[in-house]
Amino acid sequence: MLISEVFGYGVENLGDDAWRSRNAKRCPFRNSPCTKSSVSDPIGICSLANEAGAASLCPVRFVERDVIFTDAARLAFGEGVRFGIFPEVRILKIVAENEGERDRKIGKVDYILGRIDDGVVTDFAAVEVQAVYFSGDEIRTPLRYFLENRELNPEISERRPDFRSSAQKRLVPQLQLKVPVFRRWGKKFFVVVDTQFFGALPSFGHTTPANSELTWLTYPIAKQGDDYRLGDATVIHSEWDEVKNALREGTPPEPDEIVAELQQKLDRRQNPARVLES
Repeated sequence: MLISEVFGYGVENLGDDAWRSRNAKRCPFRNSPCTKSSVSDPIGICSLANEAGAASLCPVRFVERDVIFTDAARLAFGEGVRFGIFPEVRILKIVAENEGERDRKIGKVDYILGRIDDGVVTDFAAVEVQAVYFSGDEIRTPLRYFLENRELNPEISERRPDFRSSAQKRLVPQLQLKVPVFRRWGKKFFVVVDTQFFGALPSFGHTTPANSELTWLTYPIAKQGDDYRLGDATVIHSEWDEVKNALREGTPPEPDEIVAELQQKLDRRQNPARVLES
């Protein structure tokens, strides 16, 4: 997949607004300076794309027009409800063991949506956002080439999104820590990904909205003119145990397979283990 967006604009967009944003190193999705990887020298590459669409490299890419928040709020609270967006809220507390120490909080959720009725927060739901990592060479070189030459060099701008690593090393640990808490509370938990990311996940069973413990909002990032836009979300309702089992790294073999492998190693003396008596 090739680099497709730089500082919020498609690489084919060479208009004045696009270059003002790039020269200022701004993120148009949150209307503030880009801080991806560095405050002073950010890597302003938002996505990679192929003929099927774009895959987001940055979680901030998903806040375009606040669509993910309004979609999640409608599902969690209903239509026409006022709500607040509270970023990076920690939900778990570690009690201090020694006198004079302070309690610590861990388990930071990307966003908590709080329902507001007459100025009072009356309910809440979680929104976790996951972008994809890429594999291959570093990406600053093609970024600098594009900014200096105002064109993409395809020979150095291709990278492979590593959906498996992003799911197993980043998404799964986050969900294992947070989803059980919200399930215990009976609160909605949403995961936002792009359709390419979701399509690369192992399949798992779906359930009804009433029984959903983990609700996926999957968005296509499709090209429109010279830029890319979030499309309408596909909503997938799931149970946590189904997702956890599907995303587990590998499938355990039958015990007989393990016994056969050990016997083979023993017979061929390929194992480093010693044979002792108990």
